[in-house]
Amino acid sequence: MKHIPDTIYTIGHSTHSLEYFLELLQAHHITCLVDVRSLAASRYNPQYNKDTFSAFLKGNGIQYLHFGYEFGARQTAAELLDHEGQLDFEKVRNASHFKKGVDRLQQGIAKGYTIALMCAESEPLDCHRFGMVAVALARNGFDVLHILKDKTLKSNATLEQDLLKKYAKKLPTADIFTPAISHDTQLAAAYRLLNKDIAYAPGELDE
Repeated sequence: MKHIPDTIYTIGHSTHSLEYFLELLQAHHITCLVDVRSLAASRYNPQYNKDTFSAFLKGNGIQYLHFGYEFGARQTAAELLDHEGQLDFEKVRNASHFKKGVDRLQQGIAKGYTIALMCAESEPLDCHRFGMVAVALARNGFDVLHILKDKTLKSNATLEQDLLKKYAKKLPTADIFTPAISHDTQLAAAYRLLNKDIAYAPGELDE
């Protein structure tokens, strides 16, 4: 029997009203929302502060969990930073707390939950939920789908094609010394470039 991969969704709260955000979740039958913001609060969109937001979801039959420790973007442990003091997504993905987070997602799906990971950014290409987290989930056999603000879905594979286009001029290409550059090599390079563009460096001022 062919294995059917577990599906997991991602979403950004953006500036949506809670009512419209609920529509986005309900359109894809989400029953568990996993908040991957390091701090479960928003200065500019206070409707997404943890207490208000979790109560709203609970009142509409959706479980809320905060995975700021496991999947948050503002991690400060020295062993997770690169030589320039910026968060290294690959180091995070290899950390035990991150892997435990992935295990918890698998357990939740096994219990019958339909799970969406949530961060703030509307566009997943600009967010660590794609650049740091979704790539690990895909490697672990999940089918990752990104919920866009118009309720449509974009597959992780399609988003990776967008990533390659974004960094096309900076990616390694074939030459006389390296006549064969694989798709995987280019994709890995594109993920590293995204990491440098969006990753947090401890000491940065909050926006």
